[in-house]
Amino acid sequence: MSHYPCTINECPRLSRVLCYCCTKNYCIEHLKDHNDIYLSQLYQITNEINNLSEHVRGQYRRQLDQWRHESHQTIDLYYEKKCQELDNKTIQHEKLNQNRQVIEWIKSKIAQLIREQNTTQQQIDSLKAATNAVQRELQQTSEENFHLNIPPLILDENFIQLDKTRLTFDLYSTVKSNFLTKDLSTENCIVMTNNSTYLLIGQQLHLCLYDHNLNLIKQIPWTYGSIWDMCMSTILSKFIIVAEHGIFTFDEQTMMIEPLKSLSKQKKSWYCCACSDKSLFLTTQQLNTTISEYIFLQNNYSFKRQQICCLNNEYIEHMKCSKDVLVLIISNDLTGERRLDMRSILTFNQLWTISLNIHEKINVISCCSLNDKGWLIVDLAQARLIHVTNQGQIKQSIAYEPSPQYAIQFKDDILAILTEQGINLHKIE
Repeated sequence: MSHYPCTINECPRLSRVLCYCCTKNYCIEHLKDHNDIYLSQLYQITNEINNLSEHVRGQYRRQLDQWRHESHQTIDLYYEKKCQELDNKTIQHEKLNQNRQVIEWIKSKIAQLIREQNTTQQQIDSLKAATNAVQRELQQTSEENFHLNIPPLILDENFIQLDKTRLTFDLYSTVKSNFLTKDLSTENCIVMTNNSTYLLIGQQLHLCLYDHNLNLIKQIPWTYGSIWDMCMSTILSKFIIVAEHGIFTFDEQTMMIEPLKSLSKQKKSWYCCACSDKSLFLTTQQLNTTISEYIFLQNNYSFKRQQICCLNNEYIEHMKCSKDVLVLIISNDLTGERRLDMRSILTFNQLWTISLNIHEKINVISCCSLNDKGWLIVDLAQARLIHVTNQGQIKQSIAYEPSPQYAIQFKDDILAILTEQGINLHKIE
């Protein structure tokens, strides 16, 4: 019999087992707790591996899933169009139209009798007789109806080609390939965004639209305070701007700035924004930051869910969305240390996290997506750019002058970098 006490402090029991893993003695009750600690670590590793598996699978299937989604939409639109054509033809067909009207009358009568809960056998017999009469009419006119010639949808094995693409990205070569520079003042706004046509920049109390040659195309006065963040909503076909005095949409076609109605009523000081195909993600600058997701329904953004993604002494400094992932720059309020998190937009599960080895007490860090080539971190404090792969590895870090403030990928092959002196365009090598 063991004479050693249980390792757990304040446990009065004698030990029953020596754990060969940690060489400590445990009573029966605390042995189970000790074993549960190891099991919980196994479960945590399992969740991390499952998340990584989901991410790897998503990397290679994302384009295929997008093609399937768009193909379904195309087929559905074509189907609805042909259904409408058939409905129009049956309305023009006198006998079919008469039968349609009788059918609608029968359905209406049955619904009325069910509501009233007062049906007689005579009424049922009358409805049966009317139904049989319509059925006979339809059988007699069936040969006069329309014949649909529907060929099968044939996809051969070579319809989609699986090509090996070059996903390498060299930050040094890209930075050296500066092909266009425009001087401008960026004192009032150190963020920017873009759609397929324009760069949107806040400049000297104006919103300015620049084309891919950095020509100023349009501008409009901005009177809503400092701009914290901007993104493009493809489902709205408008820019979303998070500012000191609220959250707004900006339409490049009409040049109208409007409050985002469903969110302007909320008394929240939004700080970061990011858009996926259907959702808008927003955060405040509070510690223990919560990400709020709003989904586009009935011509407006409606609240869907919230998720805490930080510890008690952390907050989200910057946020970007690309396809099926959210990337977060998370700052520790006590130490200024930054880490980069990648999370699934479907589950908010963490796919990976890395330290950026940045310790600054002011908000000076941002990031942009390079699509399949990874992510670019802009470190304003140390005037450098950091390339991080989609697997969470720091690939390159280089100094950049003049001091970089923000970066976005403009079109597929242009990297736009906002600096303290203006905008530089680089060819992505």
